[in-house]
Amino acid sequence: MIKDIAIRHFMAHENLVCTDIPAINIVIGRNDTGKTGLLKLLYATAKAFEIHSLKRKAGEVNSSFKKELAEKIQDTFMPRQNRLGDLVQRAGKDKLDVHIAFDIPGIKGKEKINFAFGEKTESTITYCTDMVEILPDGGMNALFIPAKEVLTAFQDIRAIRENFYGRGFDDTYLDLIKALSLESTPGKVARELSSVNKDLVNLFEGKIEQTGQPDQPFVFKKGNQQFAMHQTAEGIKKIGILTTLITNRQIKKGTILFMDEPETALHPNAIRQLVEMLVAMSRSGVQIFLASHSYFVLKQLSICAKREQVRALCWSLDRAPGQPVINSFHDLIDGTLPENSIIQESMEMYEEDFKLQLGL
Repeated sequence: MIKDIAIRHFMAHENLVCTDIPAINIVIGRNDTGKTGLLKLLYATAKAFEIHSLKRKAGEVNSSFKKELAEKIQDTFMPRQNRLGDLVQRAGKDKLDVHIAFDIPGIKGKEKINFAFGEKTESTITYCTDMVEILPDGGMNALFIPAKEVLTAFQDIRAIRENFYGRGFDDTYLDLIKALSLESTPGKVARELSSVNKDLVNLFEGKIEQTGQPDQPFVFKKGNQQFAMHQTAEGIKKIGILTTLITNRQIKKGTILFMDEPETALHPNAIRQLVEMLVAMSRSGVQIFLASHSYFVLKQLSICAKREQVRALCWSLDRAPGQPVINSFHDLIDGTLPENSIIQESMEMYEEDFKLQLGL
């Protein structure tokens, strides 16, 4: 799991430091405060760590973590002309500098990864941790679920990326499609995750199933009826991604799950239930990072944290025009919400409505 981070001069972020990161994290802030970029940076680092370990286990003794990391960052952010330097904050001449510490069962102490590069960097990272430990079996895997669902255009997205290296879909989409392509095999799913899966299926009284057919890899089954993905509601497909990843055991103990705006296309009732299920996932050893604009996600998470007395860290990002992002952190375990842009906007709307009622 990701335990500590220190990120300097990354896109809109001048200096972001967070230690003792818990299993549940929610990143909030207005548009252009770097929420998705932050999640992608953490994801790319964790995924590169995972891929490098798999290659070493497969006998690729010359596998370079530095090279793996550079390629994963490029393919996750897809900067213009693949220039890594585009990710460096433009306000000054300082280098982008990233420190991330992982706490992995089976590895003694924290595994610390550090890398840095400047604004003129093309495709090679200037400085990077030379050696990283090989992850133990089941030690860690990273998944990123973007805001746009992928099931409808599943094969098209894969073909665009793999055959033409199309720039419309970055590695968060391709990696997710690869994970969803893995078929379910006999075996036990952890009790907590099995319960979550049942709740997710019950939410829409049906489930997304793999068909094994290349032209239509998924269908939505409800009772005796089957529906193609283009006939299936967006919210159902969003939930179906989670059920598939649990069923084929890609979401498991040791997973770091990144979700960008999971509330997209969901009714507030479904949003609240989804948050409950994500909290249940965290109890099974899944670490969760959410980026959200939703009051319902934030409030339900604070309710769950207080009720179950579990840590849920709110990362609040704010940015004045032309200025770097300012960040603050608040543990939701006490049930209170920190002052933030979501609540501020709700209050402004309430005050506007109140003035209209008074004829002001």
